[in-house]
Amino acid sequence: MDMLMFLILAICIFCFFLQSIRKKYDSSIWRLVYVAPLMLAVLISPFIDWNIGYAGMYIAVVLMLLQLFTEKQGLKKLISGGAALSVMISIICIMVLNMGVGGSYTKDFEDAFAVMKEHYVLTEEKGIDWDSLYAKYHPLFEKAERESDEILDHKSWLQFTQEFHDGHVGYIASDYRIAERAECEIFGKDYGLSLLRLTSGEYVAVNVEGCEKSMSILDYGEDYEYADDYLSDNAESDRLQLLNAGLHNGSVLTSWDGKSIEEIEKEVDVYAETFPSKDNEEFYLPMYAAGKGGDSVEIGFIDDAGMEKTVTAKALGAYYPRMISTVKKLDDGVNISNLDFQPVNSDAAVLRIYQMAYDLKSYEGSDYTAMTEEVRQKVLEYRDKGYKRLIIDLRKNGGGSPFMVGGVVQLFAPEGEHLISYSAVINEKTATYERGADGKYVKDQKMSYMGENLWSQGDIIILVNYETVSAGDMMTYLMSEYPNVTIMGFTGSNSSCQAVTSYDTASGGISFSAVPNLGEDGEMIIDTRTDRVRGVPIDHVIPLTEEAIAAIYDKGEDYLLDYAVNY
Repeated sequence: MDMLMFLILAICIFCFFLQSIRKKYDSSIWRLVYVAPLMLAVLISPFIDWNIGYAGMYIAVVLMLLQLFTEKQGLKKLISGGAALSVMISIICIMVLNMGVGGSYTKDFEDAFAVMKEHYVLTEEKGIDWDSLYAKYHPLFEKAERESDEILDHKSWLQFTQEFHDGHVGYIASDYRIAERAECEIFGKDYGLSLLRLTSGEYVAVNVEGCEKSMSILDYGEDYEYADDYLSDNAESDRLQLLNAGLHNGSVLTSWDGKSIEEIEKEVDVYAETFPSKDNEEFYLPMYAAGKGGDSVEIGFIDDAGMEKTVTAKALGAYYPRMISTVKKLDDGVNISNLDFQPVNSDAAVLRIYQMAYDLKSYEGSDYTAMTEEVRQKVLEYRDKGYKRLIIDLRKNGGGSPFMVGGVVQLFAPEGEHLISYSAVINEKTATYERGADGKYVKDQKMSYMGENLWSQGDIIILVNYETVSAGDMMTYLMSEYPNVTIMGFTGSNSSCQAVTSYDTASGGISFSAVPNLGEDGEMIIDTRTDRVRGVPIDHVIPLTEEAIAAIYDKGEDYLLDYAVNY
């Protein structure tokens, strides 16, 4: 749409100067130039939502058409100039005043809220009080609209979706520029470090600016187009301020601006992601605290000699890129192709699955026999070569098809029939799912698979983290029942598994759980309830230690994979 505005502006300016040469090169073809803005607007309009910020552009389109009804050169120049001015007003409204984000913030919320209230399938299980949520958030969206505050609008969506503690409930802005700027504003300032809490309880610095494998402010622009706009004037000269003071990856922090880290954690009021499990939220909470503060913060830490010191850390820029980098270094899985196998040593191999998708044809249906056969041959190949341990890497598995899950797990399951889930009975008139007298959804069709037990000769380790979600959660859940499987990670998986749908608003879109997946007892499987206890077991929580921090943020090693190999 922005390109269209500049194109129409160029045509208006061209028409202004055209009048000076039109008599010399007289032709009826010039009339097409006056119609061109209308033709462009008609072509593009079906793909955009109306916004008052575009009014000037549409006025210009009408003005340009008026030139078809006069031959006066002076009047044509006046009309062309007026049209160009009108487009420039639209450009200012959209690009400077940010009026092009879509329709009403309030109406977007009202529409999405109504759809969710009718079709969200975990209302009872999550204890959702719709009236209270509306009363809490509607005024925030009204304020955002009244003040044309796109940052407050985005933050309100993040906070609203996190009320559900459901990995399938989320908001995506239609304009990535707004989302990126909002995230740079919302998550605070970058002082050159992030934070994690060791299993032993100490808070330590991680991803410290200047450490070899850590995030650098010099890399801001690589993944975040607008992050460079937030760099301070002193960012480059001060970027080693922590290292020069003796603070590095693994340094234990004792205070933050005169407060304990626990106190700073209480100031965190919004996350970039949703944490259904309370355990997962507590694990990632410290890194959000590292963005809290003003133009500088006083950081207390223990130096290498065991002495407590303080450093005044100046803000270098926006914290969001470093925070995401911290998560990425911690959570990314093995960097090989989806469904690919790789030897780790003579005894162990890794199978990487980062998405429950094989190809477009199978994803649009339910037939994964070709994929199952391909994976089967690889499993047999490694088994016959004498491998005893298989590590299935489901870290950061974004989900996909439950049919693919069945096609993979059948290879490792004990022989016999195994349940995946039941669907629920749907009321065709209301497009909602039926609950029985006991409050549970009424079971409908059964989805199951037959186990082949192809890895009975050895052990299986499944690596997970909170980004193992949806069908990734389902695969972990199903395989947790196998006798030779151990699930491990720094955290458990996401614990969100009901099928998802989405609803588009003028300024973005919201996703939510809309189709139940039921167990034998009629209860929904996997998703957390009001107690926020994970619905997928984890057999071994890998300790987060100083050794792990050094391996990940100093050496760039895959500590979890190495741990699994040596487990």
